[in-house]
Amino acid sequence: MAWSYVKMSMFGTAAAYSNDDKIMAAVVVLTQTPRKRPWGGSVPGHKTYKRDRIAADWQLNQDYFVERFA
Repeated sequence: MAWSYVKMSMFGTAAAYSNDDKIMAAVVVLTQTPRKRPWGGSVPGHKTYKRDRIAADWQLNQDYFVERFA
C-alpha cells in the first residue's frame, strides 16, 4: 500500500506534487512503525520456575504404573 503512494508521488501528474509532503510523511510513518513480534521464543522479563521434573516423573510412575504385590 505504501508503494502505491510512493509510485504516485514519483510518477504522478503536476497536481500530485502538492500532496508529496503528506504522502512521504505517511510513507515514513508506515515504515517506522514497529512490527508485531513473532509468536514464541523467550519473553523479556518472564519469570521461570525451577521444577524438579525428573523426580516428579519418577513419583508419577511409582504412584500409578508400578505393580505392587500385596
